[in-house]
Amino acid sequence: MPRISPKLARLAREYSPLLPPLLKANQNLQSAKNELRWIKNELPRHQWKEAIYKRAKKVPLQYILGSQPFGSLEIRCEPGVLIPRWETEEWVQRLVDILRPLHPLAMIDACTGTGCIPIFMKKELPNWNVNAFDISQKAISLATRNCQHSDVDVNVHYGDVFDEGLTNKLGEVDFVTANPPYIPLEDYLKPVVLDGPEDSVRLFEPQLALVGDTEFYSALVENIVLPLNCRGFLFELGYEEQVDATAKLLPSNWDVGKYYDLAGKLRCVVGWRKDSDLALLHKLCTRDIEWN
Repeated sequence: MPRISPKLARLAREYSPLLPPLLKANQNLQSAKNELRWIKNELPRHQWKEAIYKRAKKVPLQYILGSQPFGSLEIRCEPGVLIPRWETEEWVQRLVDILRPLHPLAMIDACTGTGCIPIFMKKELPNWNVNAFDISQKAISLATRNCQHSDVDVNVHYGDVFDEGLTNKLGEVDFVTANPPYIPLEDYLKPVVLDGPEDSVRLFEPQLALVGDTEFYSALVENIVLPLNCRGFLFELGYEEQVDATAKLLPSNWDVGKYYDLAGKLRCVVGWRKDSDLALLHKLCTRDIEWN
């Protein structure tokens, strides 16, 4: 971990005696100030020191505060379940804007985690039939409670994307979303200085929700999209190889595009059947893929 300079430590002490420990997790004075403000605003005074101690040990702030904003929602967060990211929030908001004119559809969110994606979709598109599944019982429990907290009717149940009999449990599905594990193990094990995940991610967030690769995208297409005759999908990812693994499994009556986030990073693969109402998903894509 980079050392904190004496000047930075002095500035932190001058601002508040509670601030210096937060530098261990941030290495940035403004970020530490923001976190201190959130801790003071969201927790009672008698919990401040314990919260700061945990954060100095790099426990994610969302686990300490117990929630993370996601659009207009407040999503509850607990250890053992992946914390929602701004990148996911960004594409979900854009997706809703594009899909809003359509007649109500049936959608499923795979690897749902906290349930942030289907809950936001249902909140914004209340006439849609929205369901979700996850392999983690902790995630299922938390997502169910988040649905209740947000007052939305989303059924969250157990499901494994690698289960070839999954279609028997899903019913009718028009559209699929997923934020599956997509960090290859070799990248997950890299140090931060070599573009590996942050220490707080590797130490405290569930590896089950983080580590995976092209096999997840193949399973999503082969076990959900094609057998259920879906008309569109959007899967979050992080690597070109995952786009290719998805696209090569689709028949010629499908188109595929890439979505890049506001930071300019490849973030999602988007697919739609050419003859369907979900062909408007092309509006989400920075560019289509030349493939078959």
